[in-house]
Amino acid sequence: MRKYCGTPRETIPLKVMDFFVDIYASLFFKKRPRNYSVTSPKRVLIASLGHLGDALTVTYLFPIIKKKYPDISIDLLAPSWCAPVNEHNPYIDRTIYIDHYQTNRRKIAGREKLAQFYNTFRAAIPLLQQHSYDYYIDIRYSDAVAHFVLPFIKTGRALGFARRGLGGLLDVEFDVPDGEFHHFDMYFMLLREMGITGTLADVKPYFPIAPGVTTGHIAEKITLPTAPYLMVFPESGGEQKQLSAAFWAAVLNDLLAKTGYNVMLCGQTALSQQILVQVEAPFRNRIMDTSGKINIHELALLSQQATYALTLDSFPEHLCSIFCKTITVYKSVGYPFFPLANLPVYLIHNHKASIGLPFERNNVETVYVKHPESAEVKELIVNRIINH
Repeated sequence: MRKYCGTPRETIPLKVMDFFVDIYASLFFKKRPRNYSVTSPKRVLIASLGHLGDALTVTYLFPIIKKKYPDISIDLLAPSWCAPVNEHNPYIDRTIYIDHYQTNRRKIAGREKLAQFYNTFRAAIPLLQQHSYDYYIDIRYSDAVAHFVLPFIKTGRALGFARRGLGGLLDVEFDVPDGEFHHFDMYFMLLREMGITGTLADVKPYFPIAPGVTTGHIAEKITLPTAPYLMVFPESGGEQKQLSAAFWAAVLNDLLAKTGYNVMLCGQTALSQQILVQVEAPFRNRIMDTSGKINIHELALLSQQATYALTLDSFPEHLCSIFCKTITVYKSVGYPFFPLANLPVYLIHNHKASIGLPFERNNVETVYVKHPESAEVKELIVNRIINH
């Protein structure tokens, strides 16, 4: 019996849809020719129709797949907003784009998101039909699974999660375990069906910075700091994870008063300006607001020289922890999204279920607090930076 994820309002339509999908799959789709190689697969399609953080962390699988099967070709099914993460990745043979309406955060009407979804889906199918795949693997276990492409492509074995519908189209349906789990544990569950084993300790994060990105080009867009600097990312893709502008201003006032650091405010919205106006006037000349002025690859380059990055649970946390020490604050989220970092991470969270859970990355230090937006958390951040 499938376990569905969501409220009854969400899951009842999924169950009704799956009743008909299961009939179709048993009568037609499951009877397709299933040609695939267990020992030497030629091509795999990885589907990840989520956000930037998902796009970055799923690429950590690619070297692991290539280590087991050096000659395999990896095609990636992803949304167009993740192109900056994927376009310079040496492990990807092709990236094919579908903009799923459920994960589309663009400020457009719902009908426009559906139209974009339909148009990108139509454009993707001819590209997907150019090859046969030994394996289809969808890493999503929440919204925006890509199983709807399966009737249109040739694949030997389809692997994925069934809790958000269309599980009847999968050859192997997975469910998530009860209790807390890390999302990468779910990825390894899928890879085991390809004969690939691994743990969180085996993951080596990386991000290929685009050729031609230099500090000289960045200096044409923003004023670069002349003193040691901190990068501050006060935004998250989910606004419910964000902290107030007043909290960030209090952190910056304290840091700027007690240290000689400069600060780069990074983001895409007006939140940085809301923070900046609450910073004490004598300190404002040590803050550079880069919001909307530099791209992901430029942020990655600048993070290589940052003393610390201050982030939330979001894409910048995963990106910066590849290149510099990171302090991150989690509001209402926990263990599933703990970062796979190269450099030390100081993680402050209010997620009770994550207290004391073992994490196979020895460079992530976690601290539980009741209230993320408090004087206690401000002191934890400031003291960590002062005593680094």
